[in-house]
Amino acid sequence: MIFTRISEITYEDFSVTDSSDNLVSGLDSTSFTTHLFDADGNEANDATTFVNITELGYGHYRCSFIPNRIGMWYLIVYHQIYFPWGKSGSIQVFANDFDSITTMITRILGLVQEDFYLDNTIYDGNNNMLSGRIRIYSDSSSVGTSNNVIDTYNITAVYSGKQMTSYSVVKQ
Repeated sequence: MIFTRISEITYEDFSVTDSSDNLVSGLDSTSFTTHLFDADGNEANDATTFVNITELGYGHYRCSFIPNRIGMWYLIVYHQIYFPWGKSGSIQVFANDFDSITTMITRILGLVQEDFYLDNTIYDGNNNMLSGRIRIYSDSSSVGTSNNVIDTYNITAVYSGKQMTSYSVVKQ
């Protein structure tokens, strides 16, 4: 299965062999037939999702297209002589790339208090915390230091009498 991001060029590679398992090079891209189905199972055949096939060399080929929706896509490539039954694969299209997802998950872990440090706290006369700073870290050995800080957040609490009326956590 291939994982990709919406609106990014997506690649599916394949090799063509003959009945003796020899690689077949030099096939014209028009000798292949493709079917590409989007996440809803509809054939994607507009200009933005057009499948292009190029030879990488020595009988190895590459399909490329740009998915325009998130979800599970399905690509089938046929060649009348070498694989009339088709070669197929699934492509999972995400809204975000894995680097941004990893960053978000790391921040979430910190905000659920994994490798988390609260300091610079200020209290009112009733010992209610009014403000402070939260720092989240990439490793536990750095907690409380200025090393390996992933993100810093300012917290503010507002009270009416003894009851808190609002609480905010804002990323710096």
